[in-house]
Amino acid sequence: MEVWGTDMLRKDSPSIRAPLVPLPDCVIPATLSPALVARRTKTAKTARSRALIDTQVIYCGDNLDQLTKLPDGCVDLTYIDPPFNSNRNYETFWNEKREMRSFDDRHASTQAYIDFMRPRCVELARVLKPTGTFYYHCDWHASHYVKVMLDQIFGEQGFINEIIWKRQSSHNDAKQGSKHLGRVHDTIFMYTKGSDYRFKHLYRPYDPDYVAKF
Repeated sequence: MEVWGTDMLRKDSPSIRAPLVPLPDCVIPATLSPALVARRTKTAKTARSRALIDTQVIYCGDNLDQLTKLPDGCVDLTYIDPPFNSNRNYETFWNEKREMRSFDDRHASTQAYIDFMRPRCVELARVLKPTGTFYYHCDWHASHYVKVMLDQIFGEQGFINEIIWKRQSSHNDAKQGSKHLGRVHDTIFMYTKGSDYRFKHLYRPYDPDYVAKF
C-alpha cells in the first residue's frame, strides 16, 4: 500500500491532489525506519496521556479536591512531600520575601495524621498508571505508620524500596545531655501497582580519586 503523507492522488488525474484525508492511526508508511516508527508511536502515546489531564496547569490547594476530578491511571510518577506529623507550625516567604505563607503540621495523634493522609494516598494510587511509580517522603515522626498504611493501599508486593536520604552528618538535636542519637535522615518509600513499572538506573563515572586508589 502506498501512502502519500496526509493526502492522496486522484486516480483519474494524477496531477491534481484530492482534499486532505487524515490517515487512520493504524496506517504507517512502509518507508519509515523502525526508529522513526518507534518515535512516532511514543509521541502518540504521550499525546493520548496528556489528553487525559492538562499537564500545563499547576493546581494550588488541597490535593484531595483535585485528585477526585482526575481519571483512573493517568499519572506516570507521583512524589509527595506532605506534612511529617512533626507537631510544629511552619512559615515561609514567597515572591522575594514579600508574601509569607504558613501551614500547621499538628495533629491530635499519629492515628489522626494517618487518617488525614489515607484518603489522599488512596486517590494517588487510583490515578497512578500500572507502569508508574509512587514516592512518599517522610521522617521518623510517622514513617513506620506510613509504611503500614501504604502496604494496605498498594499491597505488600507493591513495596519496592525504602530510600534513606541523609541530610547531614551532625545535628543539633543530639547536643550535650541529650538521650538520643542525631536524627539526620529522611525516608522515601517507593511503591508501584504491579511488575510492569518503568525504572531506569542512571550511572556516572567514578570519581578520579577513587579510581586512583584502586
